[in-house]
Amino acid sequence: MERIILSGCVILDGERLLLLQKKEHGLYQFPGGKVEGGESLEQAAVREVKEEIGCDVALIKDLGYHDFEDFGKAYRSHKFLAKIKEGQKPRIAEPDKFSNMIWMPIRDYKQYKVAPNVKMVCENFISNTLFS
Repeated sequence: MERIILSGCVILDGERLLLLQKKEHGLYQFPGGKVEGGESLEQAAVREVKEEIGCDVALIKDLGYHDFEDFGKAYRSHKFLAKIKEGQKPRIAEPDKFSNMIWMPIRDYKQYKVAPNVKMVCENFISNTLFS
């Protein structure tokens, strides 16, 4: 099975994560999406965030990737810790794709319908292994 390569950003504000709720399945997920031909993982992450929340970001750290399958397709999801550039305010820039944007308190993630990679990042943050 061919693997679809994704790249996105983990955007933190203290102990809160910026998440978008996708209309298609209702899960809260990180801003990000498919890597296009000729793009680096970093370029794709920055482009996808700009398209989805209307902000430029600075990538801080590569948080690695995880593989998963969903709806019969295989994915490799790369994540970068990122910071929104000063003076920019995130918003839903693709209202056809997303129904909600939140700053979710990481320790409350079980109260939200989050994507598997969001759950993993929250658990790693809580156990102090996210940045190791």
